[in-house]
Amino acid sequence: MSNEVINTVEVRAAAGRSEELGRQLQKIVDTLRETPGCDSYMVDRCPEDNHRWTVSAHWQSEAAMQAHFNRPEAQGFIDLIDSRLANSVDFNSFPIV
Repeated sequence: MSNEVINTVEVRAAAGRSEELGRQLQKIVDTLRETPGCDSYMVDRCPEDNHRWTVSAHWQSEAAMQAHFNRPEAQGFIDLIDSRLANSVDFNSFPIV
């Protein structure tokens, strides 16, 4: 049985700020992609709703994923709301079976 996990972050852009949000998400991902235990980290814009973005990461283990949440760069997702780039940020994770 695999102990690999995926985490996703669903982000909704504030009105008129979707392009700027996408650039900021890419900066966050470019930094976090180098985290030990990370196999991939991607940013995708929803084709049906250009205000909705999904960030997803594939981790070698839950421990690696949890450790990355303690990195200062991961705080960047919360800062998106404080900077008014995003209206909502929703975190999820699940094991790969």
